Amino acid sequence: MIELISPVGYPRIQEQAQRRSLDTPVGRRVGFIWNQYQATRQFWPRLERALEELATPASVQRAYKSNTWMPLESAKFSALADSVDYMVIGVGA
Repeated sequence: MIELISPVGYPRIQEQAQRRSLDTPVGRRVGFIWNQYQATRQFWPRLERALEELATPASVQRAYKSNTWMPLESAKFSALADSVDYMVIGVGA
């Protein structure tokens, strides 16, 4: 698991959802969020294909951002989160 820690030491103010364990990604619904950052254009599509081959997801949802530095809009994130079992989120997404 990767957890973001504030480099300036400010405590987290926003409440986070309770984390849930995923017993297996195989056969589950997956969502991908990617910011299409130039440095990852060769890597990200390969990562998606590899995960799809390994996990054979029941469905795949994608949210590709056109702006590399802004977070995905809250409404789009919520819609994606409600339609999948787990998400793979790329650099700066």
